[in-house]
Amino acid sequence: MLFVKMNGLGNDYVFFDVRRAPESDKRYLEKNIARLAPKIADRHFGIGSDGAVVLYPSGIADIAMRMFNADGSEGMTCGNALRCIGKYLGAENTSKRVFTVETRAGVASVTLAADLGVTAAIGTARIVRRTASGTLVDIGNPHIVIYGADTNDDAFSTAERASLEYDANAELVSVKGRDAFDMRVYERGSGETLACGSGAAAAAYALYSDGLVDLPATASLKCGKLTIDIDKNGVLSITGNAEINFTGDIDIYRYGET
Repeated sequence: MLFVKMNGLGNDYVFFDVRRAPESDKRYLEKNIARLAPKIADRHFGIGSDGAVVLYPSGIADIAMRMFNADGSEGMTCGNALRCIGKYLGAENTSKRVFTVETRAGVASVTLAADLGVTAAIGTARIVRRTASGTLVDIGNPHIVIYGADTNDDAFSTAERASLEYDANAELVSVKGRDAFDMRVYERGSGETLACGSGAAAAAYALYSDGLVDLPATASLKCGKLTIDIDKNGVLSITGNAEINFTGDIDIYRYGET
């Protein structure tokens, strides 16, 4: 089955566009994707990625997506996958700059910028509660944001523990100014990833709500920077680079059917 490998700041996914797939392949992938995702994501025996994304036709948007983590669990949305989809749709339709994507968390819009960056408007966020470990934020998927003096390996171990404790993506952030912060993320279902779009938005919103940063603000992650902003309606957007790495063909039937 044909796939496209893409990444947003190193947060990489394997995308299957079933709009163009034979009906038999589409049915098989739909039935088995949660089981296949870890095999596809395996960096030694599969394609290698932080997860897999399946693209479908949509009756309410330009395209629909389902996102699966490296362990096969399904996520409600994914900011970097959204930005990759914008890059993909832009290559497909060069006369259009704004696209809509249906996710399990709602419809998001993505915009191609003139500087080759991609902006994803991923929706509103809310503070669920503040705990001894960190601030729980709902942005369509759950996050726990942990404030720290730095983001070194010793400090980052708290993010892994918090992710497991709260069954949420965990962000360790260190404020560097009114418009900047460093961030590392532990994604439930995938472990540490090089970037996380929804995590950057959740972290920025928590910091903004606590008066620690202004928006727009820039998050520095392991493989680059994301700029997070908020509009008058409270909709958060993330802007940064996204790339199409390569296309290929994988035999999805090689793993057998359950």
